[in-house]
Amino acid sequence: MWIRTRPASANISLETRAPASDRPVPTQEIVSFELLPTNERDHLDLDTGEVFQYYNYARLHKKEDKVIGASITIRATPDDSFYQHNAMHYMGEITGDDLNRPSAILFDVFIALTAFRELTDNIRGGLLPQTITVGLARDASLFFTNSANSEKKAPLEYGWEPDGSGLIWHNKEKERQKVPVESIRFDYEVVKPRYDDEQMNRLLPMQSDAPTDRISEQIASIQTILADVLKYLRWATIGIVALAIMIGILISKQRMPF
Repeated sequence: MWIRTRPASANISLETRAPASDRPVPTQEIVSFELLPTNERDHLDLDTGEVFQYYNYARLHKKEDKVIGASITIRATPDDSFYQHNAMHYMGEITGDDLNRPSAILFDVFIALTAFRELTDNIRGGLLPQTITVGLARDASLFFTNSANSEKKAPLEYGWEPDGSGLIWHNKEKERQKVPVESIRFDYEVVKPRYDDEQMNRLLPMQSDAPTDRISEQIASIQTILADVLKYLRWATIGIVALAIMIGILISKQRMPF
């Protein structure tokens, strides 16, 4: 089961703590994204009433006031044991005198150090994921540690849509408000597709932004400018020579005796 999202913001935080035996990494970076649904028909319906869905589609189903927000926190894993903490959490609404917070979906994920470094380098370089896809566990045995509960239905199931675009999260019970995350994928749009202005469905070849191509274009432009300049210089040279001849003739006539 997959949930596809679009990043709305990206942050990198540096956390430093006093070293301790139960905290093997005193300093770590944390990447976080605020997430939006994709602008497709995919949706996640929660039994608590909320829906994680593109706003325009939610409005069509009169659920625009039920749209729930989501975010993800990503860390580099110190060792393989931390993968067991990868999960999607449901955080219920909190209302009170000191704190008011709407319900939200939180993804907490550990990834390999090499993948984490590549992610942070991309973000610092301005290359942000176009979509972040989270793979969720479907096997019911992964949700329950008590053998007596192993026969229960898993918190997630597909909706009525034949294409699998709809998911239902049975999240009313506390033990179903945490779903294991099995994988995470970052997709980058490096070059956007181009279409013909007259034939909108006709895809055009990719334009490279490589430095060599840009230099070639600049050289061609300079050559064109130089050709125009040389053309004018040629005529200017002819004019100067003609003027010099005329001046020479006039001077010669003035020196001739009458």
